[in-house]
This record gives sequence, structure tokens and C-alpha cells, in this order.
Amino acid sequence: MSGKLPRLALSELTDLPVVEASGVAVRRTERGAVVLVVGDRTSDVGACVMGADGALDDWQTIDLAELPGWPLPPGDSQFEAIAADGGSLVAVMTEDPPLVLVADTVTREFRAEIRLTAPAGSLLDGQWDDASSRGEGLVFLRGGRLLVAQEKRPRALIEFGPVGSQPQGLSSEDFLALGESWTAPTGQVDFVPLSMWKLKSAAKKALGDVSSIGTDLEGNLWLLSDKSQRVGRLGLDVALDAGDDDVRDLDEIWDLPDGAVKPEGIAALGDGRVLVALDTRSTSGNGMIVTRPS
Repeated sequence: MSGKLPRLALSELTDLPVVEASGVAVRRTERGAVVLVVGDRTSDVGACVMGADGALDDWQTIDLAELPGWPLPPGDSQFEAIAADGGSLVAVMTEDPPLVLVADTVTREFRAEIRLTAPAGSLLDGQWDDASSRGEGLVFLRGGRLLVAQEKRPRALIEFGPVGSQPQGLSSEDFLALGESWTAPTGQVDFVPLSMWKLKSAAKKALGDVSSIGTDLEGNLWLLSDKSQRVGRLGLDVALDAGDDDVRDLDEIWDLPDGAVKPEGIAALGDGRVLVALDTRSTSGNGMIVTRPS
């Protein structure tokens, strides 16, 4: 993309309690916000109640592999993303195989294994075969659906839902509200692609890949690109119809601050602050809190 873009300002570096951090999400409740993080080396999920001053300094961890019925071997994670609802559910996504695993972190129960499939004749037929180019970002949608960001070949946003579901499209009204729970399935289920919006034109030029997605309370979708070292904001006041096949423009685009090593996760914290998780082997300074340039 030609032309100089504004650069996000580095507010602070923070410590995230997982190595090779690959996904972050925010649980928003009436009582406040909880930030969650996963990495692609272990099955630990870190959780931190965000302080009134926005501080992230009292992390707790839970090892998902210790949950009864957890389907992956201990130490086998390769999590690429995490999503959280306003209740007690979290979902983590693996790229190979393409799975979304849902757990209740309060009751410590494993709830569902969702297989993200691409049946013959579906929107993803022939575009979901590359094990290195599947889901990299995950967001809960109302109605028991999922929004998945495909990293590359193609760069795309995909609405997934249970077999037999009808496509709903995507707008700010599809994101969970404060304290809202996600309608989760139970057991082993298959989800299929219902809608697909490829990045085209200016959006495609701006973001060389899609490494993560996240939402904020204003109904915006945030997109992170590791390859381009950039963040984009997509406003969804005007819905993406189920029949649309592309996202051509982003409302805002910024370069990340210098020193953003392997940015892999993004979460809007509120008050103009955005957390970017860095996929490093250290738990020191592996989170960047950034703000719009003044």
C-alpha cells in the first residue's frame, strides 16, 4: 500500500503469562472486563481482571488439558486464537486440524469440539486444504455462530455455523453484548461456512495477512496483520450481506510501533487502548498496549 500511514503509539509493554502468545480476547461483563490469552506452545489460558485504572497485573492460569474429556494430548496446543463470551465460556482454535474447542472456565468443564469443515460445493471448497492457511482469528457471534479470520490464500472473514444453518451476514448487532453468553453446542459437531468475505482492493493491499481479529463495545472489528505490521478497523454499521463476497475498504489503518515482534493477537481494551500479543518465547514484555496517535 503506497503512502505513509499513521503509526500507533506504544502506551506500555506488559507481561502476558504464556509463551508464544498467539491470541487474546476480552470478556466484558457488568462487573468489568477480564482479559484472556493463549499461546501456541502450551494448553494454558491466562486470565486477568482488568483494574479500574486499566492495569493488567494479577494473572491466573488454567490448564485446559486438565479438564475431563479434553481431546488433545497434554502439551499439544498450537492454539491460534481465543474467543470469550460475557459468561464463562472460552473457545480456542487450532489451525491443523481446524478445530474450535469450547470450555467453561468457571465450572472447569469441556463443552464442545467444533470441526470447521469445507464440504464439496461449499464456499470454502478447495480453499481450506492448506494446513498453514486456515483460521487465525476467532469471534463469537449471536445465534451460536462463529466468525473466523482466514490468514491467507485467501485473506477472508468467514461466518461458520452448524450444518443446516442459514447465513446471517455480519453487522455490529451480531457481536455479543455486555454480559451476553454464547449459545454453545455440546459434544462433537461440524460447522460449515455460511458466508465468506474476501479482502480485496485497498483492504487487501493494506493487510498482507490476517493474524487475528477482535471486537470492541462500539461494534467495530479489529484486524491485525503480522506480515504487514498493521492494524485495521472495520466499522460494521452497514452490514456485510450474506451474498457479499469482499471487504474492499477499512475505516482506519495504522502501522504498529517499532519493535512489534511477531504480533499474533489483538483485543480492544476500551478507552482507546488496544492490546497486541507478541509470539515470543518470553513472558516479559510480550504484550503491547497501543493507542491511536494524538
